[in-house]
Amino acid sequence: MDKRERYTHPAFGQILFSRITGTEDFYGSELTQDNYIQMEIHASEVERDLSQDWYYTVGIPIIRLRMSAGQFSEMITSMNHGTGVCCTLEYIQGKKVQKLDKQESRKEFVHRRFEERMKEFAHTLREKQTEAKEIVKKKTLTKDDVHKLMLHLDWLTAEIASNIPFFAKCFQETMDEVVFEAKLEVENAIQHKINVLGLEKLHEQNDLLNP
Repeated sequence: MDKRERYTHPAFGQILFSRITGTEDFYGSELTQDNYIQMEIHASEVERDLSQDWYYTVGIPIIRLRMSAGQFSEMITSMNHGTGVCCTLEYIQGKKVQKLDKQESRKEFVHRRFEERMKEFAHTLREKQTEAKEIVKKKTLTKDDVHKLMLHLDWLTAEIASNIPFFAKCFQETMDEVVFEAKLEVENAIQHKINVLGLEKLHEQNDLLNP
């Protein structure tokens, strides 16, 4: 029997993608997922004989991470574009990464910032209203008084005509992004189920043909 020879090298590695069932949150994703993609990278070694090579993983994963199905799809379809796709780190050199805290969603973020801006708007409006009341109490208005009143009106017009609609636009765009992500995740889940059912059917047909 031919004797096997084993080879190792710091550059030898193996990468593994797995589909995992379990509820998790993801960095860069608005949605909690029940199914996701997990990636592991291991150091590797090879055994050889005259007829075959055998590849083995060595030790603990160098890194393990997870991605939503949508993130995984984006990664493999957008190579050489942008700055990369978000992922959630789980283990680095065998050390567990701190669990991802519950993230503030884009919807919650935009809503909070809008609420903060409205409180600021109301506070500033009350101040300007008080100042305007003091000005109009005067029997005679100076040019400076008129200028201040015009500035108050300009500020109010800008808030109502530009700034508030801007927040509304941001909120709508955020909701559109969440809906798109949800649709993408549903489509990926359906496609995965179709693939699984198709493989099962092929196995059943193979069993019938080769009892």
